[in-house]
Amino acid sequence: MLVEAGIEAFGTRGFHATTVREICAKARLTERYFYESFANREALYIAVYEHLTTQLRDAVVAALLPARRDAGAMARAALRMLFQSFKDDPRLMRILFIDVFTISDEVTRLSRRTTESFAELVRTMVESLYPGLSGSGYDLRLVAHGLVGAFMNTAMHWAYGGYAEPVDVVVRNCAVMFEALGAYVEHGGLQGPASA
Repeated sequence: MLVEAGIEAFGTRGFHATTVREICAKARLTERYFYESFANREALYIAVYEHLTTQLRDAVVAALLPARRDAGAMARAALRMLFQSFKDDPRLMRILFIDVFTISDEVTRLSRRTTESFAELVRTMVESLYPGLSGSGYDLRLVAHGLVGAFMNTAMHWAYGGYAEPVDVVVRNCAVMFEALGAYVEHGGLQGPASA
C-alpha cells in the first residue's frame, strides 16, 4: 500500500513536494506504520524506484521473447513496451528520470546501477544477435550504454514535449539506431574501430 501511495505521490507531486503525512493519507495508514516499514521518505522512494524498474525490466524481457533472433523486431518490441508504459503512466518519467538525480548520492548510485543493468541486457542481446562484434575491437558495453542513453534522452524529450508524437513514431525513430548497428554488422563493418 505504501509503495502504491508513493508511486502516486512521487509521480504526481514529486519527491521534494511530498510529505510522509501525504503518503500516509493516500495509503490510509498511520505515520507510525510508515516508520515501521521505512526509515524515511527516501527509503520509500528507493522501494518505489526498485519496484518500477523491476516491473519494466521484466516487461522488456517478456517483450523480447516472441521476437527472438530478429534484431529489428526485438528492438521495436522492447521500445514499444517502454514508451507505451511511459505514455500510459507519466508518473514513471518523473520518478525514474527526473527526481532520481535530485535526492541523494545513494539514489543517484541506484539509478546508475539500474542503467548499468539495462545496458547489460542490451549488451547481451547485441552480443547474441551479432556474435562477430565481440572480437571486432568494439567495446559492446559502451555501445550498449550509448543505445540506452539515447533511448532515455529520447524518452525525456518526448515527455517534456507532452508526448506529442505517437508511440509508433517514437519507437520507429529509436529503433533505427539499433537497426543501423545491425546493418553495419551485416555489411562487413567488423574490422574494428578506426584509430583516433
